[in-house]
Parts: sequence; structure tokens; C-alpha cells
Amino acid sequence: MSVQAIKHPYNPWYKESFEMSTFGKPLSLRVPHDVFSTQRIDEGTVLLLENLAVGQPKSILDMGCGYGALGLPIAAKYPAAVFEMVDRDLLAVSFSGLNAANNALSNVRAYGSLGFRDVIRDRYDWILCNVPARIGRPFIQNLIHGGCARLSAGGDLRVVVINDLCPILQELAVELRWPMTEVKRAPRHTVYAFTANNNETNVIEPDSRDLYFRDEVEFGGMKFARPFDLGGDDPKRLKQGLPVLFDALPRDPKAKFKNILCFRIGYGILPLYCRQKWGAARVVAVDRDLLATTFTRINSQALNLSGDLLQVRENHHFPAAIETGETFDLIAGELSPSAGERIVAAELEAISEALTPGGQAYLLCLNKVEKDWVMPFATKKKITVTAILKRDGYSALRIFRA
Repeated sequence: MSVQAIKHPYNPWYKESFEMSTFGKPLSLRVPHDVFSTQRIDEGTVLLLENLAVGQPKSILDMGCGYGALGLPIAAKYPAAVFEMVDRDLLAVSFSGLNAANNALSNVRAYGSLGFRDVIRDRYDWILCNVPARIGRPFIQNLIHGGCARLSAGGDLRVVVINDLCPILQELAVELRWPMTEVKRAPRHTVYAFTANNNETNVIEPDSRDLYFRDEVEFGGMKFARPFDLGGDDPKRLKQGLPVLFDALPRDPKAKFKNILCFRIGYGILPLYCRQKWGAARVVAVDRDLLATTFTRINSQALNLSGDLLQVRENHHFPAAIETGETFDLIAGELSPSAGERIVAAELEAISEALTPGGQAYLLCLNKVEKDWVMPFATKKKITVTAILKRDGYSALRIFRA
């Protein structure tokens, strides 16, 4: 397989393109910022592509498809196969669909799914997965158990894992008597294959909390269930970053907010804080990661904060999740340094346009993001941005719409 990186402008999320040649099929993949493996095709993906099962599959599932580096070369090789590509990251899904269309792969359908929860078909000839390194043992167990049960007769489930995860698979294989074969071991990754378990005719996806639960964290006097493998949840952000944003938010619990928007919500700390503090307001919570929105719902139910006044949206990633003509009195969220300057600019513009007259937005970012990206763009676009609190390398910014 040969890969060449090419840069050219596309949209705010676009980073660069990889020109691939796999199985003798040339492909062009557009790669977004802020997803897995944007600097090169991941070594694990390459290893799995080099160690596929033999045969002519009629139906294939790519679990955790990213922008399509694994699935689309296989879809091109087997144009007669029905190929489904799923990911919990809706940005990745949108680029997989875009890349499939741009490469004229009409046999591909890309859509969002949290694990197997939302997959369409009951059976697949092949199921493929580049397993996330920090996903946790319960998910891995369900991936293999549920995947084998979803294979057609003679089907093949094939995964690639970093070598640090090999002991977990080997322990589970012995414990649960999995039909596991080590296909290929490389210095950093290993490919395993599993055969069908057709003894199970009714596959039920376990509860998401059980599959992903990592621990509980306390913030603002509330306890939140936290999942494995949710990006942007490092200890510094939790202990130093979020407190800066919360200290900057309006203090009056009687403020007459009618509509509040929270974006990049993680597992729900910010929107559920707003839901508790301003109980009469409608809170719209947005995140592109289905794991984030799922755990926001889980936590809202545990804290008795669910209901009609909390709307968790997972149909689009921000800011596309803002409906046409929709406005908010209060917007709160985080600007991501990994997303890039153009995304920050697009989000700032969308936020300023979505505020009602007299509305205000409170945004958390790193000091460097404020200095290098936010303030120059705000000056250029004449957006009123004020830094109201700085601490521990973070800035809390306020946008006011007159």
C-alpha cells in the first residue's frame, strides 16, 4: 500500500488528503482535523488490510470506521458486497460518507452507531475493527461476543489491537472459550480472527453504561458517571479548566434564560449544571460523539434532570446541530485546540449569529487559542469578545450580542 498526503482547502474541518493505492485500487481520502490518525494511515489499519480473510464476502461491517482508511479500500476491492461503516464520532461518519461518494463507491453506507447499538443488519460475512486503545475490557468482550453472534455461517470477525491489549484478549479467550486465532503479530499491533457463534439467535446489546462505565467524578456538588475513551477529559481540564468556565458563568440563578445551548458537552457536566441552576430554561446539549450524548442522558436520568427541558442532540456535530433560525439567550462550551484555527473561527461566527439580542456566550479555551486565534478573528469580524477570567493557562471568554 502506498500513501501520499496532499493539502488543499476544503471546509473548516478539512485537514489534508491521503492518496492511497491498496489492492491495486487508487483512492483519495479527505481527512478532517480532530479525529484518529490524521497525520498518516494508522499502522494497525495497514496491518489489518494486509491480513484479511480470504473469500468473497457479500456483507461487511466496519466497526469504528473513522474517515474510511480501513473500510473504503475493502469496499473498492469488493464492489458487489454491501458495506456498512459505523462510528460513534459523527464527524468521522460524515467524512467516511464523503470519501465513499468522492471515490464512487456506491456499495457503502456510513452512519452513526455506538458500538453495535444502531447497526442495521442482523448478520455480516465480515466484521472488522481497529480496536481503540483505551476502550476498556467490557467493550472488548462485547465486541467479540456480539460480533461473533452477528456473523453469518462461515463468517469472520477480524480485529487489530495494540500489543498492550493482547493479554486482555487472551484472558477473555480462555475464560469465555472464544474461537480465537492469532493471524499476525507485528512490533506494535496484532491481528486476531474469530469465527461465527450461531448458537445465539437473538442478540441483545448490553446497557451502554455497563459497556463503557469507567468511574464516577464529582463536580459542582453532583456526581457523574464517566465512560472510558472519551476525548478531552484529561485531569487538568477537569480540575483546572472547567472550574474557570464555571466561575465565569452568570451567578444569578433567577436569570431569565429561556434557551441555553451547551456544546462539546462530554458526559454532561456543563448542560446538567445549567439545567439544575436555571430550571425554567430549555437546555440544548450538543456533541458529535454518541458516547458523550449517551452518557449525558444516563447522567441526566441519575440526577433527575431529564425531561422536556433537556434536549440532547446527536444528529449533527456542532455547529451544524443549531437549527435554522434558532437562537439562544445563553451559549456555553469549549473551543478545542486540536480542532484547528478554522474550526474555532467557524464556531465563533455561528455562536455570535445564534445569540438573541442581549444574549451572551461563555467559552473556555487555552490562553494560546485566545491570543492566536480568537482575538484576531473577533477583531476582523467585529465580534465583541471579552476575556473575563484567566487562570492556570485557561481563558474564559464572553461574547455579547447587542
